[in-house]
Amino acid sequence: MKTARRIPLLKKMLAQFGIEEDRVRLDWVSASEGDRFASIVNEMTEQVRKLGPFSGNGGGDNG
Repeated sequence: MKTARRIPLLKKMLAQFGIEEDRVRLDWVSASEGDRFASIVNEMTEQVRKLGPFSGNGGGDNG
């Protein structure tokens, strides 16, 4: 699948911009796996909270 092959490239690109690779995660979840989906969302939310806000100078137009 293209997505699975592109995630490592994306993480490498993010690192070049100073963005932690832990801000990206790919998981496959079936529609019948509601509990698993909720668990993954909660884990990812906690991970991003631990990382804190992104404060790099590499992104966006701030006016």
